[in-house]
Amino acid sequence: MSAPLNLISGRNLISGHTCICACCNNLRRLLSLRRRLLVARAEEQREGSSAAAAADEEPIAAEQLLRRKKGKAGAGFKPSPASAKEGPTVISPVRDQVYGGGPLTAEQQAENSVVGLLAALFFVILAEGIYVAASGFMPQALDQFAQDVVLPAFTPTLGLFLAISTAYGLWKTRAGPDGQQ
Repeated sequence: MSAPLNLISGRNLISGHTCICACCNNLRRLLSLRRRLLVARAEEQREGSSAAAAADEEPIAAEQLLRRKKGKAGAGFKPSPASAKEGPTVISPVRDQVYGGGPLTAEQQAENSVVGLLAALFFVILAEGIYVAASGFMPQALDQFAQDVVLPAFTPTLGLFLAISTAYGLWKTRAGPDGQQ
């Protein structure tokens, strides 16, 4: 983030130096044109002279300056034709399995099923916990349902989640980083 500038002089308000970047120079030019336009309009109102013609041309000059700079903004960042080409085509069953292009192995399907089951159990546990916590603020019938059904099911659900996640962690740890047993 750049330091704040005095828009009239382009001077950095923190360090005191004058910024000479293209953006600040353009801003100073536009502010100068704006000041001249305001002065010309004020003189026109006072004198009733023909300063209107010069004042009308100044906004056009400012717009031309902006258009000219817009065209130059991205000129240095056009991709070269070589970088626009696609890379080499790789045909590899292992790459397809990793990036999702090929069919899943039985082990990958089992892993996806276990992770999906753990996600479902997580959301069930979260819902049960919120329901039990909020049951004190609910009507008597819903509070009784929480005490009779949801609360006794909470601990076994949590135990099942713990057992499955532990088994999954052991399975992935024994498989090692290469996926070999």
